[in-house]
Amino acid sequence: MRRLLCNALIQPHFDYACSAWYASLNKKFKTKLQIMQNKCVRFCLHMGKRTHIGYKEFEKINWLPVEERFNQCLCVNTFKFYNNTCPIYMGDIFHRTEQRQVTRASTLKLSQPLRKTNYGQNCISFLAPSRWNSLPANIKSLEHTNLFKHKVKDYGGP
Repeated sequence: MRRLLCNALIQPHFDYACSAWYASLNKKFKTKLQIMQNKCVRFCLHMGKRTHIGYKEFEKINWLPVEERFNQCLCVNTFKFYNNTCPIYMGDIFHRTEQRQVTRASTLKLSQPLRKTNYGQNCISFLAPSRWNSLPANIKSLEHTNLFKHKVKDYGGP
């Protein structure tokens, strides 16, 4: 019941448009977000206030830590772009690579724009192609979004 409560009331606040704002946060705020999520894990698992939270606890409630969840959201948005199920404006953000010679490594890739500043490298148009291109082809070629989410989660994120 506690997990259901956190999934319904708290987790959506972590997920809402995280691909737009998470990368621009400084380390202090990223740490605070992780601390808040750790408190939710302790609440869900009936743990003490100072109990250590490791990856094992996240697996028990089937969650990902904040940064890995962000990476999963980026990959899911890119997957939706590739399968034409994303909003129209996403077409302006992502661009498929166009190569004369097609190889196994070049299929299902996105072109990554050149960004020299930290601000530019924290934009979704830069981060999403780098995460997407690092995924194995067998995951990128899946047909259903839900299956893709689970495979990215099992893969451990790019």
